[in-house]
Amino acid sequence: MTVSRPPASAPLILLVDDDAELTHILEEFLSQQGFRTLSAHTIKAALAVLRHETPTLLIADMRLPDGSGNDLIAYLRQQPEGEAVPVIVVSALADASSVQTARRFGADEYLIKPFHPDELLAVVQNSLHRRRAVEQLVTREAHLQTVTILAKTIEARDAYTGGHVERVSTYARKLAEALGWSAEDLMLLEFGALLHDIGKITIPENILNKPGPLTPEERAIMREHPQRGAEILRHVSHLRPTIPYILYHHERWDGKGYPEGLRGEAIPPEGRLLAIVDAYDAMTTRRPYRTHPLGKAEAAAEILRQSGTIFDPQMAKTFVHLVQEGKI
Repeated sequence: MTVSRPPASAPLILLVDDDAELTHILEEFLSQQGFRTLSAHTIKAALAVLRHETPTLLIADMRLPDGSGNDLIAYLRQQPEGEAVPVIVVSALADASSVQTARRFGADEYLIKPFHPDELLAVVQNSLHRRRAVEQLVTREAHLQTVTILAKTIEARDAYTGGHVERVSTYARKLAEALGWSAEDLMLLEFGALLHDIGKITIPENILNKPGPLTPEERAIMREHPQRGAEILRHVSHLRPTIPYILYHHERWDGKGYPEGLRGEAIPPEGRLLAIVDAYDAMTTRRPYRTHPLGKAEAAAEILRQSGTIFDPQMAKTFVHLVQEGKI
């Protein structure tokens, strides 16, 4: 078994093939492309590697001196840490049955020998790209579940806002999509919309659920929730980019909002967008200050009327069109 060592952070590829010359050529080639490599010429040697280290990707021949490459794939797939490892089978067996069997055991790709190293490289890069995409999705879903639980915990303290964060998140995404926001921006928006009222977790319940008008002192405390929420998220690195949603969703286009009194396009777009959908949901649901909610058409008309005063004119116009088209 041979080892080559580019940077320790580089993806690790395990090559398993009884052709020592081919293995050496592929090791040299993949090392030049920035990959770390391990090689083994038998299943026994490969299993010895897998018992101590999980590769980023496995490349295995179908026929080996002490068994089938499918047995190696089966072992890898049985390990919890091996379930997501991309597997590329390389073989001179070109019949459909061999390909189907390899895939049934868990192979992701099947390359027929002989092949050009560049062809292998393309398959390796595509496989690793898919793995990264899956890992990002899993991480995102885990974060989203945590954020959703947190948002629901916060919302449970407020007797008047059941379902508010989910509705705001839905409206916000539809408006952002209509405005052409990127996929990355949409992902951050989902977290930001769910957490926009996180600062309310610090507001006393007697103020949060007061059925009548707030006193000036109580209103001042309530208006602190954007800053308090932003301060909470400053300590959570992967949620820090969502702070503009939390901090600026009560700013107004005319500069009369809070907490910073920003005006027009000086307000980050995250805050401008969320201000519209947050207000729309407040208008169309029962609140302490509104026992009779507005209908969709009435609320949309109010958004349009306050366009250029409270709300970003272009965003407001786009949002109202979505309501009129029945998309919200």
